[in-house]
Amino acid sequence: MLRAFVAVGNEGNVGRAAARLFVSQPSLSQDIRRLERAVGTDLFIRGPHGVRLTPAGEILHREVDAALTMLSRGVERACAAARDERIRVVLSFSPSIGHRLIPALLPALEDRLPTVTVDEREVDTGDVTPGILAGRFDLGLAHCAPDDPELQTTFLGVDPLCVAVASDHPLAAQTEPVHLSQLAGLSLLLWPRETASEYYDHIIGVCAGAGLRPVVVPGPRRTLIRSYVLTGGDVFCLLPLATSGLNVPGVSFLSVADPAATVPLVLVSRADEARPEVRQVESEVADLASAGIILDELAPRPA
Repeated sequence: MLRAFVAVGNEGNVGRAAARLFVSQPSLSQDIRRLERAVGTDLFIRGPHGVRLTPAGEILHREVDAALTMLSRGVERACAAARDERIRVVLSFSPSIGHRLIPALLPALEDRLPTVTVDEREVDTGDVTPGILAGRFDLGLAHCAPDDPELQTTFLGVDPLCVAVASDHPLAAQTEPVHLSQLAGLSLLLWPRETASEYYDHIIGVCAGAGLRPVVVPGPRRTLIRSYVLTGGDVFCLLPLATSGLNVPGVSFLSVADPAATVPLVLVSRADEARPEVRQVESEVADLASAGIILDELAPRPA
């Protein structure tokens, strides 16, 4: 009906519009009458030599014509995408994982799985597993996933930790890796526990293993957003080593001598995941990790 209306408005003649649409003229006239009844006003002024739009008809014609053009364009784009459609798997990760690991992981997956497109999604700390459970993501790379029967967790290895302190702190001038015991007396900048409780508890456990019982200064999910807290000189962070590649004014990143200063790196999916392509990506990531390809990106780099 709307296409018939636009055609008549464009042609200014019911007969020509009917021929253009390959319908009978009486049928087209009936469509126009039905539309006018639905709108509640005349849309055309009819004359012996054709029709012309009323003011109301001009407004409707303009809006409907634009809408139909957008609809046609959308159909064309959808058809084009379908012709070149690839299987897509959504992989989420927290910022500290994305700094170095994701740029190395994605090309490796593309080489191994040429028919699968992995769409990456960077999310805040603590948002990976909730997003997987909610169905927003298919897979997630995380530190310390929760023990949940609805999740399947694959251990990939350990991510070394580094210490972030103010650049003018005496430890920042130390050339050797620091021992966590040297941080005694400093407060620990850490996100609220409810944000990512397993990860939070792990960091506290690493500190406790080194004999530290620091006062915790609550920070945001992306800890370095509040880097100004670190520049005060009496606060430190424990972060994945990949973070040390960032340029944060007033903050120095120090390697750690304690062997236990690491955090698990895991791949998370839904336990009931049935899509074979998701399991395929999962298997390839695990294989890359066992081959050392992923963990090489997490290892310390020469100064």
